[in-house]
Amino acid sequence: MNDTTRALQATQVIQMPQATRMAQQPVRFGADDALVGMITTPVGQAPATVACLMFNMGANHRVGPRRINVKLAHALAARGVASLRLDLGGIGDSDAPATAADLPARAVLDLKAGMDLLEQTLGIREFVIMGMCSGAEHAMSTAAADARVVGLSLFDGYAFPQRRTRWERTLRRALAAPAHPSFAGKTRRWLKRHVLRSEAAKPMPGFFTQETSPEATAAWFGRTMALLAERNVAMQLLYSGSLHVCDRDRDQLGAFRHEPFAEALQYEFMREVDHTVCTAEGQQLFLEAVGDWVAERCLGTGAGSATGAGRRGAGRPAASTPRPMPTKWAAP
Repeated sequence: MNDTTRALQATQVIQMPQATRMAQQPVRFGADDALVGMITTPVGQAPATVACLMFNMGANHRVGPRRINVKLAHALAARGVASLRLDLGGIGDSDAPATAADLPARAVLDLKAGMDLLEQTLGIREFVIMGMCSGAEHAMSTAAADARVVGLSLFDGYAFPQRRTRWERTLRRALAAPAHPSFAGKTRRWLKRHVLRSEAAKPMPGFFTQETSPEATAAWFGRTMALLAERNVAMQLLYSGSLHVCDRDRDQLGAFRHEPFAEALQYEFMREVDHTVCTAEGQQLFLEAVGDWVAERCLGTGAGSATGAGRRGAGRPAASTPRPMPTKWAAP
């Protein structure tokens, strides 16, 4: 093994601003080592007893739009929080699964495997899952199925705007659309789907779930949120200004804003943040919102840096070291 190969396989220690240091290690894990991820841990202190999981937004790589998951992992490490960002099976660097199960079912298994990995290597038994866009379903389903999940942060996930909100949103989008750079492309794709019935516009079989009715989706959301609230799972719902356009009195929750589970969750409409966190300002607002919420609601440490003392009990010793990825898998 030459020095270059050895360096790629070793844990990477990064010096961060304000003398904060963190270590990053790429890993393969799960059944047949099919899944690929990156563990980020603080250096110089025991990690908090709650760790965070981040994964794909749709079919995008685990780094997230504009590398927001990478930046979030670094920001959490500065607060003493370990994290794992992973590619679900068949997405990004992770191998396609051998099973024929649909994506929602596979995603729950993959996220559970991520929690197993951190429990085995860091001794952490409580987790917060970050779900962006379509990832909200996977995060909620995993939390409902696994009591180790003690927090969910969902960005642009489920929304149930009622009539006034829908009309206002439609009007605002109609006025802004012609000047938007994506207008021409979105118009072409809409025509392919609804007029030309293009084969290229059809979803890939086995990747996207069958479309369900709004009523069935709302019923599932209500049941799942009520279940999680009964278990005292901390929940944060963030909505971007570009996707939802307007918001008054928790509009995106619709009728659910009057449900008991809505009283305990943190809801924030982020007008300055767009759906893919393109701007530096939007990224900073997003990172602060999630970081502060993790510290305050899940760790009980306020907005300051987290220490080894977590939300429920003292830190636990690491059990072992995760298997490093081969050189070809050195990933962001």
